[in-house]
Amino acid sequence: MREVVVVFGLSGSGKSFVSRILHEEFGYEWLRSDVIRKELMGMKPEEEAKAEFGKGIYTEDITRKVYEELVRRAKELLSEGKRVVLDATFLKRWQRELVKENFKNPLFILATAGDSEIRKRLSGRKDVSDADYRIYLKQKQVFEPPEEIPYIPLSTERRRDELRSVLENLVKD
Repeated sequence: MREVVVVFGLSGSGKSFVSRILHEEFGYEWLRSDVIRKELMGMKPEEEAKAEFGKGIYTEDITRKVYEELVRRAKELLSEGKRVVLDATFLKRWQRELVKENFKNPLFILATAGDSEIRKRLSGRKDVSDADYRIYLKQKQVFEPPEEIPYIPLSTERRRDELRSVLENLVKD
């Protein structure tokens, strides 16, 4: 089974849904950038920190620290013989390359969903993430296409059992 799985994509795309399946069904340790960001800032994960794109706890400097911590924690878990799923947007090339440089053969899965589905998900969200539809639209503008890595696009607009079946095949060595 793959040791490191990266589930990336825009807010509302279903990254955490996919990551939860990997955690609950396949025993992956689940590392979420949303949780790590708030922990680094001395906040509780469920504490709200809404801010404009790139402001508040979402500045570039803090984001760099979050991704470095994500990698550090993943390395620690791997050294304990565990498998990890990294759940974050990975909007920028440098963020994905950080994973490539630190882990052998990570599996990159791009979570996708249509605009109307994402709008619906973000409007009804009760989660540790602070993203709303405006943040999603901004992310869409700045997202650097993942041309530097092999990745598998995965539509999350399907039932959990269907996703589980697809994921089971993807994480096999």
